[in-house]
Amino acid sequence: MKIWLVRDLEPIPTDPGTRRLMRMGMLAQSLARLGHSTRWITSSFDHYQKRQRSPRSQEFTAETDLTITVLPGPGYKRNIGLARIRHNRTFARSFLRFARTSAERPDVIVTDIPTTEAAAAAIAFGKECGVPTVLSIRDLWPDFFGDYLPVALRPLARLALVPLERQVRFACANATSLIGISPGYLQWGIDKGGRAPSPIDKMFPLGYAPRPIADEATTNAFLQRTGIRPEAKVVSFVGSWGHTYDLPLVLEAARLLADRSDIQFVIAGEGVQSEQLRPRFAALPNVVLTDWIDAEEIGIVLRRSEAGLLPYHSAAPQGWPNKVFEYLAYGTYQIATIEGELARLYQETGGGVALGSHDPEALAHAIVQALDNPALALNRGGRIDEFEKRFSSHAIYAAMSDHITRVAEFAVEGASSGSRLTQ
Repeated sequence: MKIWLVRDLEPIPTDPGTRRLMRMGMLAQSLARLGHSTRWITSSFDHYQKRQRSPRSQEFTAETDLTITVLPGPGYKRNIGLARIRHNRTFARSFLRFARTSAERPDVIVTDIPTTEAAAAAIAFGKECGVPTVLSIRDLWPDFFGDYLPVALRPLARLALVPLERQVRFACANATSLIGISPGYLQWGIDKGGRAPSPIDKMFPLGYAPRPIADEATTNAFLQRTGIRPEAKVVSFVGSWGHTYDLPLVLEAARLLADRSDIQFVIAGEGVQSEQLRPRFAALPNVVLTDWIDAEEIGIVLRRSEAGLLPYHSAAPQGWPNKVFEYLAYGTYQIATIEGELARLYQETGGGVALGSHDPEALAHAIVQALDNPALALNRGGRIDEFEKRFSSHAIYAAMSDHITRVAEFAVEGASSGSRLTQ
């Protein structure tokens, strides 16, 4: 089966280093390894490293049956702003040009929100050519955008977001199948599309593929190089320092716990908040800072961490961030500032606590409670087992791959009930 995946913003297998693949990357590999001719269409701009992969359109063979098509995109310096909107529009137009001139016709197209521009373009092309489409809801775009603007500007933002709202409603209404990363996300897509719930719409959570455990020599060399003490109780944050993260909250909590010589904070990554916050973190005696670390080093940090932080702003769009499953894969106990469906997951798995608070004292108190509770450390294996049962990438993306091929078969057969997709 020929399958097109339309998704910008993620690392691709041919990017330098050992960066971990995310949802579309793992799905692409799953489909290819099942023998499907898989084409992942993305842009030339590396969202995480803010660099250009290629000055022109290119194709890479990442592995057998997996081709990556890179289309030119102008890129942007900031994740929120007009330059990013311009990039998103350019990529969507580039995709339509590529699709309409390609000699290849896919049997099914899979795309994501975000972004609304690419999703609407992919769904429109599928409708135009009679190709079934699957739309995966990963973030609730553009509902949260106005929260990042001053109150006085929000009415203007709502006006500016009208095109994005139109795109998401079109995509959700016209996709053959909707996929949500949680029941709430799936219902959001159903509501946006004004469609009735159907067996052809499914929920598949985010999955994660942990790297093989680094050997003892590699682990010890990394810990020594970074200054992570062997006897310390480690609290970590691993990620980009983007606007959705409340890193000043982490800074103040670390300051409050500076007298606890047994606790060490490890803050890995960089981003737009680095210039302002990095010197302030570095001034604290209980903080270790690193730049970007690769997938193997992330595994070392998370296996060494008693607690991992998910300090999202209250207006952040991430209800189910990748970080939840990344931390869970290594058994790291999680302390998050978002609630909702995530709080229910923590209750079911014992994987963490959702504070629903942005008070530094509350965060510091939660950290102390976690680190001083020996039962949480002893249950690391249980959290890893829970991850393997529910969120391992192999199980999730094999099932998702099966669903995608069923959508294509169902559309070809012209069935009306969708009953074959309920199994």
